[in-house]
Amino acid sequence: MSCSGEFVERDDIIQIKSSIQQQLKKAKYGVADHSTVELCHWTKKSFKGEESCYKHKFYGISTHQCMEFSPAGMYCENRCVYCWRPMEFYDSLEMNQENVAEPEDIVVKLMAEREKLIMGHYGDPKSIHKKLDESLLPAHYAISLSGEPTMYPKLPQLIRYLKTLPATKSIFLVTNGQEPQMLRRLQSEDALPTQIYLSTNAADRDSFMTINKPRYSDSWE
Repeated sequence: MSCSGEFVERDDIIQIKSSIQQQLKKAKYGVADHSTVELCHWTKKSFKGEESCYKHKFYGISTHQCMEFSPAGMYCENRCVYCWRPMEFYDSLEMNQENVAEPEDIVVKLMAEREKLIMGHYGDPKSIHKKLDESLLPAHYAISLSGEPTMYPKLPQLIRYLKTLPATKSIFLVTNGQEPQMLRRLQSEDALPTQIYLSTNAADRDSFMTINKPRYSDSWE
């Protein structure tokens, strides 16, 4: 984004393939460059005053004001057997820092995509319009969704940017732990989120390899 607040489009930014974008949009994802956003199951239930997710039950967050997104929508080091994400679209293990979108651009573009997804719920007579209105300004961010967010090389800057937004109350990061150097960077660069969720789904190497189907040769280590 330029100093004037306008986007400066670059033709060297990593893009999700157009054919994959079309399939993601059919599945109600919003897409911006290499990033994705979605209204989760619990957010949509919250719009109707129904159930809320565990983060509301445990921490009191407003589910309808939670934005779930990923800055690395189609990038992951594992092919976990239980994953419900669109893994068939994952085709790379590297995000070059010179070719990724800036954190502010990601957030602004994904908020616009998220707003489009929310607009469709105003036509549902079961939706509570006050909640829909409030949801347009996120207060909580779940950096998760699809892909492995710690593969995005500017994640510390992204989290620090989210913290500067006046409405931000919490930031959650979900990771498989395959990028330990990035987790160290979050700490050393004063960019730790409110909470980090580390997926630990295997007790030994054989189980890990069977369940996670990793692409890194040293993934267990």
